Amino acid sequence: MGFLSTTESSFGLDISQRDIRLVQLAKHGKKVDIQLYSELHLPVGCLEAGEIKNPKVFLESLKKLMHTKHGRGHLSDEVITVLPEQKTFMKIFDLPKENISVREQIVKILPQHLPFDPESMYFDFQVIKREPTRRTVLVGACAKTIVNSYFEILNQAGLSVVAMEIEASVIDRLLIEYNDEKDPQIIIDFGANRSGLFLYDQGSIKFTVSLPVSGIKTDQLIASTLSLDLEKAEQAKIACGMDPAKANGAICDILNKIVEEVAVSVTQAINFYDNNFPEHQRPAKIVLCGGGANMYNINQTLQNKIGLPTIISDPWKNIKNPNPSYFTPQKSQSFVTAMGLALRGANLEKYL
Repeated sequence: MGFLSTTESSFGLDISQRDIRLVQLAKHGKKVDIQLYSELHLPVGCLEAGEIKNPKVFLESLKKLMHTKHGRGHLSDEVITVLPEQKTFMKIFDLPKENISVREQIVKILPQHLPFDPESMYFDFQVIKREPTRRTVLVGACAKTIVNSYFEILNQAGLSVVAMEIEASVIDRLLIEYNDEKDPQIIIDFGANRSGLFLYDQGSIKFTVSLPVSGIKTDQLIASTLSLDLEKAEQAKIACGMDPAKANGAICDILNKIVEEVAVSVTQAINFYDNNFPEHQRPAKIVLCGGGANMYNINQTLQNKIGLPTIISDPWKNIKNPNPSYFTPQKSQSFVTAMGLALRGANLEKYL
């Protein structure tokens, strides 16, 4: 779901608080290959809670990212980017058929559901089910200030912004639609600054939920508990993960409390779905992506707590890894969003 649209070739740009990543795909018949890719760490304070706090530094970083790309070929001057999850809203609505447009119906009901002033938001929608007396629509919204600031800074970089998307839709495109994994499922995206889940069933995202965890918060908790600096805390998290045999189980004990919070949130989401969506199927599995999915044994720990098969995502199921020494299994999880954006930019017929 995007707030603009395109029929031209574009690259995907993932913007997060710590890093920016780009991926450009080349279409070969019905398949695609990675053509260009790059990643750059942002200076501290450049972005906060999805807002660009230092436009000059962000612009310099973005230009460097585009100039230090890997691969072959010309980088498009058209871009598809992602909007910050904490500034977006997504919800399913069942609308009775009326003598007004779907957009007009949404405008009427949005004020009852948005946690923000509707006048301060842009919104878009997708009709996902049509029946004789009603329509089911998926609505996405984002703060105008965020959309406008992203649009302006990308224009300053010489880029034409042809789409801005909500992250859940982007991840859905790669891990579910393109991978042809359409069983009812929960996707959990563990990010450095924020984490979230969405529930997919019957061909669409049903709802999204923010989770009370992030890579940065986890590092801070480890650092404060064990009197480490943040860099060493992150290294300990990656090296030890959920392994009780490492570091005398100290890291595992800390992480277990965090994973327990995630398990509670997932269980609440499943219960909410059971109680509020009459025509539903129970999730068959949980799929983990994002940098936090690399924590040792986190999938098995969640599976034991929730009782659903829990796996790490496979972004390379239907796309060839162009450089396994660069795109290690660990790094690949952090490129899921950029690859999902690039899929739309590659102009595969199903995404136009």
